[in-house]
Amino acid sequence: MVSKTRALVSVLALFIVVYSSGCTSFGGQATGSGQGVAIDSFESDFQKIYAGETFKLQMRMTNLGSVDAANAYPKLYNIASNTGGNNLEITCDPTCGQGFNLLAPNAERGTTGESRICIWNCKAPLNIPKGLSVNFNPSVRLYYWYATHTIKSINLVSQNELRSIQSQGKSLPSETVSTSSGPVSLDVVVNGPIRYWEGESKVTFPININIANSGGGVTCITNDIIVPIPNGLPLLTTGPLAFDYASMTAGCEKASNWNKVNLYFTPDDTSINLKCNDMGTNAVELWKGQSTTVTCTVEMPVPTASTGFVQKNLKFSIQYAYFVDSAASVEVIGK
Repeated sequence: MVSKTRALVSVLALFIVVYSSGCTSFGGQATGSGQGVAIDSFESDFQKIYAGETFKLQMRMTNLGSVDAANAYPKLYNIASNTGGNNLEITCDPTCGQGFNLLAPNAERGTTGESRICIWNCKAPLNIPKGLSVNFNPSVRLYYWYATHTIKSINLVSQNELRSIQSQGKSLPSETVSTSSGPVSLDVVVNGPIRYWEGESKVTFPININIANSGGGVTCITNDIIVPIPNGLPLLTTGPLAFDYASMTAGCEKASNWNKVNLYFTPDDTSINLKCNDMGTNAVELWKGQSTTVTCTVEMPVPTASTGFVQKNLKFSIQYAYFVDSAASVEVIGK
């Protein structure tokens, strides 16, 4: 994931300020789409089986986002049924690994996201009398760790410089948003250019950070990775936080950890400050598990160069565990 962020920064670093004819440009565009790791299929190799018979549950998953998935772990649920006071249960042995990674697609290299097949060798319960049948609806919950990165560029320009650009019929470079794709989107909204007056030492302006769950699953975090915020958001200097899949799964099985993500800010330089007054930690809760908007204030020094113009990048990341569900149907016939 660090390489992906560096690639995005490199693209912006190569951007050359070019003045062209027209009005001063205030616009930009967003890039990125995808839904993270998808369960392509989850099914039994037989729809109807006899009591005591063996069968297979099969699942295929693919990483459709633009970030590598970490600690992927599929777990079976709902394989027991209580009929007439008898406890009936399908028994299954997994052949799939636990806590594996799934590589993201690489458009530059022309490769698709990594897929993996998981198979459970199962056996139907024996104690079903002849003439009766029991329906089972085994389900799988796929847990994995993911991140979404966004870089928002903004123009910081003096009043005199802006007046000069407009009088010459020239334009500022576009303000863009570049974002990775995944099950949770991250959008940074601020309209520029940010104008300042000569003699000012710094400018302060508000931004909106929009977070939306579009992957059809549930976000979660674990209590051991919530970081207190003493002064603004903590800096993100590494890739995804490292912890094993067992810890992630245990944390995500607690409903109190659901519908939350961890938000991080990496400034273009240490002179840029971000203040989010309503946040006591880096954990952000999504309204009804779907979306939220965090409003913050950015404070940065004004350019000291004679041009009176500079473009700055605001870099944000959200990190989260995520899970999606799928169900199959199996009818067990007594014999």
